Amino acid sequence: MEKLKVGLIGLGTVGQVVHLPVLAGLKDKFEVVAVCDVSAKLTHRVADAFQVPGRYTDHKAMLAGEKLDIVAVINSDEYHADCAIDALAAGAHVLIEKPVCLSLEDLDRVIAARDAAGKIAFVGYMRRYAGAFTAMRERLAAAPSILHVSVRDIIGPNAYFIDQTSVIETGDDIAPALVAERQQRASAQIQAALGTVPPDAISAYRLLCGLGSHDLSALRGLIGAPKRVIGAGKKSGGRYVTAILDYGTFMATFEMGLDQVGRFDAFIEVFTGAERVRIDYDTPFIRHLPTLLTVTSTKGDDLSVAVERPSYRDPYTSEWLHFHDAITTGAPVDTTLEDSAEDLKLFADIIAAFPD
Repeated sequence: MEKLKVGLIGLGTVGQVVHLPVLAGLKDKFEVVAVCDVSAKLTHRVADAFQVPGRYTDHKAMLAGEKLDIVAVINSDEYHADCAIDALAAGAHVLIEKPVCLSLEDLDRVIAARDAAGKIAFVGYMRRYAGAFTAMRERLAAAPSILHVSVRDIIGPNAYFIDQTSVIETGDDIAPALVAERQQRASAQIQAALGTVPPDAISAYRLLCGLGSHDLSALRGLIGAPKRVIGAGKKSGGRYVTAILDYGTFMATFEMGLDQVGRFDAFIEVFTGAERVRIDYDTPFIRHLPTLLTVTSTKGDDLSVAVERPSYRDPYTSEWLHFHDAITTGAPVDTTLEDSAEDLKLFADIIAAFPD
């Protein structure tokens, strides 16, 4: 079986808690040969912890110094496009954490780079690789109709889950100029995406790109993209967003927010009349927590509630296995760059639907 050489750009929480442990568990398929982060301290600490030989603080130096089959772009959103474009130009396939970028303008640049390189760009919508997601999609494909959909993602602090289960390496050597540059990039990219909007709308957009992209990508993977946004609102400085999405013959309600309760409350529930089919997600920062599919129905006086757990395999592992298959066997990729463009369009439509 072909083993692919991997380099990672960005060594924050998701890299340490998820991607590096997943890749370590798939040693027959992947070999992490290099890591890169703007913090030299963090780079060496993480490389030591995972026994990675190649250590860089500049992604271009990593691309020039290593022969990589795959580059995982898992750093801050503002740098995704540039890093992905450079990796594709260097001849690597790329896995890009969501969101791919913050504007359609940058996404078009990544698409052009992918097409020029003839490589695969795989978007990390990991919720679409959960076993329960596949089971739900198959069930809905056989459903006679959909009457309504409810989507919720209201979660507590990620630190609540991470601090109890993981040890995170950090670095305190990032230059202030880099911090300022990141902020400037964010402002310019969001301006390109939305134009001039109030600060709370910017906060809502960043939350949609981060947390909301999981939900709305999964929704799209199950039932397609909505026709339009009927209405939307934001409160608490953009930390809570609600939208009503029009699918023609039915509607979907979407609610998203952040609080201080140590609970991960994320689900998609589809009402078909004869059944209620619901997928519940748990925090991705504790691996192997099951994603559950619940089917509720009645026959006569009997109320049936069936809970399925198709697999304990975490969605990130399934995601990497799908990526490996796409590279080595030509298996189709569901989470493409073109697919991710639908997220950015929908986010902009939700922002545009906010009342003045």
